[in-house]
Amino acid sequence: MSNTEFVTLKEAAAEVRLSVSTLKRYIYSGQLRSYRTPGGRHRIRRSSLAALLGAAPAGPPAESTALARLDDFAECVADRIGRAVQRRISHLESDVERLECSLDAITAALRRAAAQVPEPKRREALPGRPEIKVLGPGCRACDQLAALVLEIALALGLERDAISRVREVEEIAEYGPTPMPALVINNELVAAGRPPTKSRLTELLQRYRPN
Repeated sequence: MSNTEFVTLKEAAAEVRLSVSTLKRYIYSGQLRSYRTPGGRHRIRRSSLAALLGAAPAGPPAESTALARLDDFAECVADRIGRAVQRRISHLESDVERLECSLDAITAALRRAAAQVPEPKRREALPGRPEIKVLGPGCRACDQLAALVLEIALALGLERDAISRVREVEEIAEYGPTPMPALVINNELVAAGRPPTKSRLTELLQRYRPN
């Protein structure tokens, strides 16, 4: 046994070989004292556990079972809300990264235009073989688009070396003030900003599928 004075319900249940629900019934019947964390979680003193085992209490009353079930439900709801909040935070972080990449790319394109840098001469795509470029310095959305384009292209029978990733902001700027991530096929900008759906990408790439 660890020397930690307080344990979680799960740890306590493992130590006394009872279910978490059973421990909750003891808590709500007043036979086991627990303390609540700021997040509403139960914490139990080891001394209280020892007293519970030594006293060998009778089964908790029926009304405590209902309270334990209600507490289980509340914890389940709290867990779901917590996961939903974390997913939303992750999406917002991804959007912030995407916007930062877009700002860098657009700023570079505007600098290029102000300096009147001539457009580079781009090679023509080989007949029957597309040139696919994913533009994006490195945000999560850029990486997701690159991975999805590669997955769909290979599934359609396109060659892996027809696909490339452009990360350098100065090279991205050659395509003008473009929000990130972006997709260029045969020197034509076909998607920019939020990544297209898988079905839309499949539709875009399918026209280049080898016969």
